[in-house]
Amino acid sequence: MKMKEKVKYTKILLKELYAFKPTVFIAILLAPLISAALPLLQLLLSAFVIQWSMEGVAIREYLLRLLVFIALIGIAQMGNYYFMLYQEENMNHLRDFMRNKIETKYLKLDYPLIIGKEAQERYNNASELTDNNTTLFGRLVTEIIELCSSFLGVVLYINILSQLESLFLVLVGVFLLIVVFFNVWQVKMDRKLFQAKAANSQKLRYLKKVYGESRITKDVRIFQMKDWFKQIEDKTIAEYHRLIKPKVKLTWTESTLVNIGIIGLSALSYIRSVQLIAAGAIPVSSFVIFAGSVTILAQTIMTLVNAIGKMNTSLNETKKYDDFMSQGQIFNHGEGRPLPKEPLSIELKNVTYTYPNNDTSTINNVSLTIKPYENLAIVGENGAGKSTLTNLIAGLLKPDTGEIYINGVAQSEFNISDYYALFAPVFQEKFLLTYSIKETVIQGLPFDELKYNRVLKQSGLTDIISKFKSRDETKIVRAVYPDGVNLSGGQLQKLKLAQALYKDAPVLLLDEPTAALDPIAEHQIYQDYFQFSKDKLSIFISHRLSSTRFCDRIIYIKNGDITEVGTHEELMAEQKDYFKLYEAQAYYYKHDKEEKEEEDEPVVTGGVI
Repeated sequence: MKMKEKVKYTKILLKELYAFKPTVFIAILLAPLISAALPLLQLLLSAFVIQWSMEGVAIREYLLRLLVFIALIGIAQMGNYYFMLYQEENMNHLRDFMRNKIETKYLKLDYPLIIGKEAQERYNNASELTDNNTTLFGRLVTEIIELCSSFLGVVLYINILSQLESLFLVLVGVFLLIVVFFNVWQVKMDRKLFQAKAANSQKLRYLKKVYGESRITKDVRIFQMKDWFKQIEDKTIAEYHRLIKPKVKLTWTESTLVNIGIIGLSALSYIRSVQLIAAGAIPVSSFVIFAGSVTILAQTIMTLVNAIGKMNTSLNETKKYDDFMSQGQIFNHGEGRPLPKEPLSIELKNVTYTYPNNDTSTINNVSLTIKPYENLAIVGENGAGKSTLTNLIAGLLKPDTGEIYINGVAQSEFNISDYYALFAPVFQEKFLLTYSIKETVIQGLPFDELKYNRVLKQSGLTDIISKFKSRDETKIVRAVYPDGVNLSGGQLQKLKLAQALYKDAPVLLLDEPTAALDPIAEHQIYQDYFQFSKDKLSIFISHRLSSTRFCDRIIYIKNGDITEVGTHEELMAEQKDYFKLYEAQAYYYKHDKEEKEEEDEPVVTGGVI
């Protein structure tokens, strides 16, 4: 990472810390001072104890000085411990703060920015930074304090040792270069082996999963697979040791050279201290300070280099955070045109759309006009582009080319949040939040009892609610509420239909609203369809072509193109793709019904032979 990028991401981290809690910088300033000073205070205490003894200080004075020094060390240790607790507490709060920022950003992002593999990876990469205290926003404060503490410590102890011998500056510089060299080498080695180690770990996890899989236990025993599994495991473990062997050798070499360096520095400090003591240049007690400073300096240098390495890793991870958070919006979130009054018409002019990372467009140069209060059916085979077309109309996706108009006003001229108020959808993908049935239907809108009871009846939800002890106050998703209910696919569809009807928007979007319903319930929904779609423009997607007869007009989509337009009777008369699909469905429905009737025939048993 270039220095310019490091500065950029450092600013981002500091800015987020300030937004989280400005007082955290007090800890970042004070904690390193205490951490760096504490070992020196302990060295000074040992040195002063020797000096006071040699000077023959009176016992009363001796104990008083000792108590004062011990009190200072105690206060420093208490401060160190306090800041450690402060870090732990704030790490958790910081993770919560950053998680909230990331999730809020995700919820506000336009829909095209959250679909596709790359979009999900961007979100996951950012979200994982808040998972626990080992991830970026769980360890950030600790890393900054560790970096500042070790830097202050290195400066402090180099300054002390340079008073003993200026040669120490050169030797410490060489020692520092050795540690940095090995640290950089290890980082490069880790990057080089990352993919291979990840693949090896995946193999080991898979083997562990297989060992715990009850469904395979019979095969293992019958087919004598135990030895085979053992061979695979041994081979995988051997591969792991082969991969880490260079790193182990490098670590061993580094440790050897570091220890030699510490011995050399210690020897120099001992020799030079003895010489100066013999010459009367320094007191005997100073020997403790200089000798102890060598060991502390060596450890602090290693801590500093490791802290720099950790901070570089954190800055690289900050890029993932910035990549997600810096995404701009696609739709109009500023001031827009006033929403048009009913009745509404929708017009698509030469609309083309291609999903991210796809070479082939899903919707190809489509032009279509939907009249006010029209009930339009969109049909076609799986993957033809039916749902994509409704998502474009609803403003969830943005056309690559072309434009969508509402009463002659371009979709892009409306504020997107205002625009969504025009639509009441029942999507093909269904998800429930852990609210009561009533709360789910109302979705935060003002409660209207007459409308509420009407949509329950129209959606077929009334009969379902009557079976529950708590009626419409019943909680859904039993995984959260033990006394809640898990709705079946058909019940869930009725709930989502009731939710759409309660919103009472001028445009009704129904994407497979009856796919999970039984034929009787489906027929009842269709009987009510005319009633609840009255005075609305409705768009209806269905795989079951028998349902399209309830619509004013039908369009057939094939490979992203509108290939047929007309009423059910007109399309049947043309005998094209719509006709073929309808006939095929009718044949299989009839065939399945006959088989069911045969299976249901009573079997006569017993009798006289």
